Amino acid sequence: MCGIVGFINCGSKHELIEGVKALKHRGPDSDDAQWFDANKSGLGHARLSIIDLSPSGSQPMIDKNSGNWIVFNGEIYNYKDIRAELEKSGYQFSSGSDTEVVLYAFHKWKEECLNKFNGMFTFCIYNPEKKETFIARDRLGIKPLYYLHQNNALAFSSEIKAILKLKEYVREPDIAAMQTPVHFQITPYTGFKNIYKLPAGHFIKMDTENNITIKKYWDIIISEELSDEKAAAEELDYLINDAVKLNLISDIPVGVMLSGGLDSSILAALMQKQMDQPLNSFTIKFEKKDLKLQGNVDDSYYAKLMADKFGFKHHELLIKPNITELLPKMVYHLDEPIADPSAINTFLIAKAAKEKGISVLLTGMGADEVFGGYRAHLACLKAETYQKFVPKFARDLTQGLVSKLPETNSKRNYKYIRWIKRFLEVASLGQFERHLSIMNTGLREDTFNKYFVNAMSFKESYYYQLQKKKFDEAKGSYLTKMCLCDSKIYMPDHNLTYSDKSMMAAGVEGRPTLIDHRIVELMFKVKPELRIKGNTQKYLLKKVSEKYIPHEIIYRPKAPFSAPMRGWLKNELKEMVNDVLAYDTVKARGVYDADYVQKLIKNNQSGLEDNSQLIWRLMVNEIWFKTFFNN
Repeated sequence: MCGIVGFINCGSKHELIEGVKALKHRGPDSDDAQWFDANKSGLGHARLSIIDLSPSGSQPMIDKNSGNWIVFNGEIYNYKDIRAELEKSGYQFSSGSDTEVVLYAFHKWKEECLNKFNGMFTFCIYNPEKKETFIARDRLGIKPLYYLHQNNALAFSSEIKAILKLKEYVREPDIAAMQTPVHFQITPYTGFKNIYKLPAGHFIKMDTENNITIKKYWDIIISEELSDEKAAAEELDYLINDAVKLNLISDIPVGVMLSGGLDSSILAALMQKQMDQPLNSFTIKFEKKDLKLQGNVDDSYYAKLMADKFGFKHHELLIKPNITELLPKMVYHLDEPIADPSAINTFLIAKAAKEKGISVLLTGMGADEVFGGYRAHLACLKAETYQKFVPKFARDLTQGLVSKLPETNSKRNYKYIRWIKRFLEVASLGQFERHLSIMNTGLREDTFNKYFVNAMSFKESYYYQLQKKKFDEAKGSYLTKMCLCDSKIYMPDHNLTYSDKSMMAAGVEGRPTLIDHRIVELMFKVKPELRIKGNTQKYLLKKVSEKYIPHEIIYRPKAPFSAPMRGWLKNELKEMVNDVLAYDTVKARGVYDADYVQKLIKNNQSGLEDNSQLIWRLMVNEIWFKTFFNN
């Protein structure tokens, strides 16, 4: 919806205004800032108007009775119900916005108001007279919130680039956070020293003494108590329909990001069911040569099948971007070093939607984590059987033979060989290490210290430590524990972060409907067999979807939402790879082993290994260093 920024006990009005300008892409419709000279504090807001388009919904907004000011980013889908409850208590509203509802809800219930909200949100409520600050982030971490707390000062924002306008902050990369096995940053780390992510489902309170406390207000609880398939399907059916109904609340047109997969297709069908005009659907299409190199199926075929069947107003975008310009642009917009080319796809779809007058898109983001949809989930379960029936010497022999097979050539990617290799590399590991390694596209314990120089050990990395903690603390089956780790780490730190930033870069709000917190709570109550039954993943979601969408869509081959990264690296980006990752450049950076990096590039170009994920990660990280630290 918007971008928010605040400086408490620090900065200047000029720096605050510059922070708002840095967020203008998130809120292109209007912007404003409120500075409190006596406190050396201020709040800023860039607005994307979605609910109550009038000036009365502008921010920062004040509650004149309490003296509380608010800046808010997101949507409270059930705001009308909460408003009615507040009106019964005597509250009078001067706008039709959900922002005013949040402001009064906090006045009445304090932090307990968070339990009433159904939505995605970050907000700050600041009282300049009492010098009290309250900042909260939604349950699943759909909306980002960064903060800096030092020398009795607190700065926060939707994006790091606004905090960087604060001259009191000395920029310095967090090298320990950068030395991670994965291609994204783990909460609370961001890659910037002393700038942190507020964890999902948490809030910050800053008192009159400038002390801050961070507290959890919501968490995923595992019970696996629900085994009745019929009852679970009925409840899921109701919740998905209700979530779609709530997510359609908007004063401007709403569309859908349609991949042609199960998640986006069920959303699109239910959206059209509740609309009285054709739904605007947006999808991407790759060139055939890029599909072959990436090893992907053509999603656009299935998206068009859905559009034709349900009568959508369908928009198909052929991906032929100027990738040498787009890559640095997306690195800037993502703030954190997140190396996923899907951010480029997402931005291009959002940009196309914006050009058609659509500023809100529903998406299926998060469903794989919650419903058990990743190939890694099934592979980890299959490895249990593999270990049980195949002796270790036979497993080692098979792995040795398969490791010699090529994974790609100049025209095609052999994805099944790549998958088999990855499976055999982790199939003999224990449950935790197996899941950790198979979900990590690139670095394992045996390659971690070859890749980095002067790094901590693999098991000392922030990523390993957090994953181990979550996995060990989780109570439940192996599958449910994997889904919990993915829902608590991979989903907020990777998928939700890149999707929010890349869509907001185009001035479009994304709504990941299938992770309504009630749906998430239900899925951690069900038995694991309702997630994966035999070889059928997302079993319960598929059973519900049979009422609404074609069998061909529901049971189509699994295809990840990805970009033609392998083709780009071998063609359009080949020169940039050699330039950005030149031996002397990598060596001077002092983070990676320059010899090992050159070996990765050479083996990738020869086709023996598919190192595209690691090379893309190196490219993104080096561009990130140059963007934020080397001007």
